[in-house]
Amino acid sequence: MSSRALRRLQGRGNVMALPPVDQEESESDEEEIVNHVVNKFALLDDSDEKSDEQIATDVVKQDTAVNKKKKNRKKKKKKATTMTPTEDLDKVLEEIESNGQVAPSTSHQRQDNLMSFKFQKSVLTVEHRHLNPDNELRKIFGTRALMGDSSYRRRNQGSQSRGMWLTQPQNNWAKLGRTGISMKSLETKNGCQVFKFEHSKDYQDIQFKFLDAVDSSDHRNIAVIIEKHSYHVDALLTFSDVYKVHEDIRMARELIERSLYCLERSFHSCFNLTTGMCRLPYKYQENRCLYLSLYKHMNFVSQRGCNRTALELCKVLLSLDPEEDPLGSILELDHFALRAAEYEYLIKFASEWGVSRNLTQLPNWAYSLALAHFQMSLLEKSSDKEKADKALQNALIMFPSVLALMLEKCSVQPDPKVAACAVFASKTKESRPQGLELLCHMFVCRNHSLWKDPEILAWLESNVNAVISRVEKKDRFVDECAQKRKTRYQKPPMNIYRHALISELPEVSSLLPLDIRTGTMLSHDPLPPQDTVISYQRPARSSHGRSRHPVSLFFHSLLPGFNPEEPFDGAPEYLDRADAGQMRGNVQTLMNAMRELLDNFQRPLAEDEEEEFVQDWD
Repeated sequence: MSSRALRRLQGRGNVMALPPVDQEESESDEEEIVNHVVNKFALLDDSDEKSDEQIATDVVKQDTAVNKKKKNRKKKKKKATTMTPTEDLDKVLEEIESNGQVAPSTSHQRQDNLMSFKFQKSVLTVEHRHLNPDNELRKIFGTRALMGDSSYRRRNQGSQSRGMWLTQPQNNWAKLGRTGISMKSLETKNGCQVFKFEHSKDYQDIQFKFLDAVDSSDHRNIAVIIEKHSYHVDALLTFSDVYKVHEDIRMARELIERSLYCLERSFHSCFNLTTGMCRLPYKYQENRCLYLSLYKHMNFVSQRGCNRTALELCKVLLSLDPEEDPLGSILELDHFALRAAEYEYLIKFASEWGVSRNLTQLPNWAYSLALAHFQMSLLEKSSDKEKADKALQNALIMFPSVLALMLEKCSVQPDPKVAACAVFASKTKESRPQGLELLCHMFVCRNHSLWKDPEILAWLESNVNAVISRVEKKDRFVDECAQKRKTRYQKPPMNIYRHALISELPEVSSLLPLDIRTGTMLSHDPLPPQDTVISYQRPARSSHGRSRHPVSLFFHSLLPGFNPEEPFDGAPEYLDRADAGQMRGNVQTLMNAMRELLDNFQRPLAEDEEEEFVQDWD
């Protein structure tokens, strides 16, 4: 090979310098340039060698041809993209005006866009990634910091189950076979699908054994059921409370996660937690286990600092039955939104649901909405400060008892003029309804830590002074709110009491009515609604052992085989007739005396006796 051929191959000098290649050029152009300019096989042919001037002339011609092709293609692209989206919309509008109709494809596309826009605006829509607390923990602490947690390693080093969003199975869990729980679709109502859990025959038999174990008042019998049936949901819910009482929070949380894993594996193919369009009525007894599992899981997640995950779980819980809200999720939604710094979402939720649900008539929403506007004013330096002041003043006038409770929880001594104000005076406590007191105490117990910031306390103080001046000027709004407090909140709905029971907040249980405080509360079914629908009946059991009164349990422990409701069969054969008759009479007298004793112990108090009992208790 000649020296000229080697120089042509190595690209020395300016003879073989390639023109700069545009990134927008297609692959075909690149191949064409390589074939025309760098044809390495042609270098082997020394017989037809050209001069350097001829080579340079050929390169210039090739560059000119390639540039012309590029310009032509760019012109074609510009012509194809000259129509902007605005002109496209104008063209569609012109077609509507001229023909009175639009092309089917265009109309369907616009309808789909409108439906997707409505779907995005739903405040009950949930994102899958926010349902897993491990994602939030990794975002807060990082993966390396979490590798020291044994429970985190068990959850994430094993095989991940596809389609499981609420929880992931751990390696130490038993293999989940047939759960005996299924879900069926009942109907479509107002654009939402209604579902219901169903129990198989085998699961019903296990459920009956579980109810017998609950009646025995011995948690060891429930432990036996869990040992034999690792995924019985009601037993897991009940025994989780046992571990919580013994302060074994890790095991209590694990049992709740196991129950959620079992229920999620039983979901219907059309049941989707994230759309907010699937309903699960609480009146069906089989559906309540999912409510309670979600609620307990939400609180455990919140205790670990995963407030965004808790907010998404609360939205799921509310979406299952937003009309009835059986567990009072609306009383905690604002709390998790503030803890997760989702101020825009809280304001959006209040704007969409505030009028129809009267959210501002709840103390937690009245104060939380004002705090959300105040936090937004700090972040954006916008006019939300005026909205925050107005909302907080209205909340203070409507629910003045919150101020004293909040200052006490925050360890702040109130100003003397606050105690002298007629609205904030302690003497108004007598006129406050019991239901309102319950709502105010639950709000302060949850949210007082959010109001301890010095900047927030200064903002609260300025608005308290503004309220005092409005009271001195005899503002009409003050009298209107006082009248509302007298007529409303007299008897809260059952879901408020149910929420107060399962929330386990301090100083709240004493505010519940006497019949609820002294009644039996089951962990797997607290305060069942009056419209309960029972799909299958529990088989008839002997009345022996059903009474759970302490005196009855005492006699049962002395004589386990004795049943006071069974008739006396007779005396033994070795006694004569006289002795047998006397023994029969004595036993009958003793049985009658025991029945009378038990009846007296179980007899309900009369109204006057109950009033005296309440006065003595207070």
